[in-house]
Amino acid sequence: MQDWDSLRIVLAVARHGGLNGAARCLGVTHATVSRQLARAEEQAGLRLFDRLPTGLVPTAPGRTAIAHAEEVEARVHALDFALEAERGQGPGALAITVPPLVANADFAADIAVFRARHPGIMLSLLGDNRVLNLHRREADVALRVSHSPAESLWGRVIARQRAGWFASRDYIEAHQAVLSGEDRQRPLPYVAFTAWTAARPAALEARFPGAVPVIESDDMITALNLARAGQVMVRAPCLIGAGDAVLIRVPGLALIDYAPIWAVTHPDLRRVPRVAEFIRFIAARFAARAETYFGPDG
Repeated sequence: MQDWDSLRIVLAVARHGGLNGAARCLGVTHATVSRQLARAEEQAGLRLFDRLPTGLVPTAPGRTAIAHAEEVEARVHALDFALEAERGQGPGALAITVPPLVANADFAADIAVFRARHPGIMLSLLGDNRVLNLHRREADVALRVSHSPAESLWGRVIARQRAGWFASRDYIEAHQAVLSGEDRQRPLPYVAFTAWTAARPAALEARFPGAVPVIESDDMITALNLARAGQVMVRAPCLIGAGDAVLIRVPGLALIDYAPIWAVTHPDLRRVPRVAEFIRFIAARFAARAETYFGPDG
């Protein structure tokens, strides 16, 4: 197997679990992928995938081929990045991925200002919570909420964050006796997140022994909607909770540290003018409203 086209097919089939997904990814037909995969296996002289009812599963030789294909892909993209950096003068396209909850009205205003200053740059905004692969050029710049972005990327923290507990006014009125300390044993319902290492945060339990997780969710938007309906209180970043029209801070609970927001890019792109300018610009905009992310008291 000596050509990049065959390796691309092997990678696409592995990543998407079958011919249909690979065809959609590559923008070709199912028949084309099937034919090129057969050609790749003929070149290798080995079966690279087992055909199962659930999809195509790599064989041992297939896994070896995939590992080498990923190395080749990385070098191909590295060449693209190097050439981009060499010719990276003036306007062009810029793909930015940002978590939907970070892309609020302030961020929209940021984009409006950036476009006004740089009308020749065509922006592509990808609202996604997934960690898109910058090494495969799924995006040029990523805004990520993380304690530690991938070491292979280059970037900077653009906002330190804290989180607090938020609830509707009706909820706070209904549980006033507990929140004021008059009744420390009455249940205080809240929503827990599946990503938490412990469903009962120690600081919350120490302050309110009657606090109990009545719902578990893997989605912040769902949890916020439950809190707006007065069913529970929710722990959320200040950016989300304090900016909500319905929710207010729950009294008696301090803000806690939360994962910061980073702007990151591939190291080979950091000197491309439009990439460097966007990171510089967005970092300054976020810094100007630091309290939005960190909270008011501290």
